[in-house]
Amino acid sequence: MTQLIINDVEFNVENFEEKTITHSPTGEQLKKIGFAFSVIGKKDYNLYDFFFESPDFELTIVDTNEKLKMKNISHSTFYQAAEISDDTKVVFRIKLQQEPAKEKELTKDQKLMVNAVNEVVLSRVRFKALEEVLEEKGVFKGNELFDKIEKVTKRDFETLKKEILDDKEEINM
Repeated sequence: MTQLIINDVEFNVENFEEKTITHSPTGEQLKKIGFAFSVIGKKDYNLYDFFFESPDFELTIVDTNEKLKMKNISHSTFYQAAEISDDTKVVFRIKLQQEPAKEKELTKDQKLMVNAVNEVVLSRVRFKALEEVLEEKGVFKGNELFDKIEKVTKRDFETLKKEILDDKEEINM
């Protein structure tokens, strides 16, 4: 049985598995760890289920005194009952992956692309919210909005695209 300390909580774990993977953006060798542990009862189940909802952990492998910053990949539970009671044995299965020491710095073009994607997503979210509000208020019905979007797209898309691209080129000069 292996002993782990996760966020200052001691765990005696079973089925401890450790793999080394290569983090593709940085080439760094990282650890991927899987293990299981058991608790009895609904109270402990709820406590540990909530504990492992966290995305980040500080993990110490007691045998080697190795300390790692880990990300939660997954956690699952197994029990043999219709529902969890005070005497139900619950098995937790946890998978964690070491965080890279340093993330690869994005290039200027990659940063621009990330920003562009974020802007597109934000625009779609805003549009969807506006659409829902206007439809709820009865401003339009059915496909009326989408028919208008199609008409305006045919009429103005190329002109608006040129305006945006021309402005972008002026910024880069």
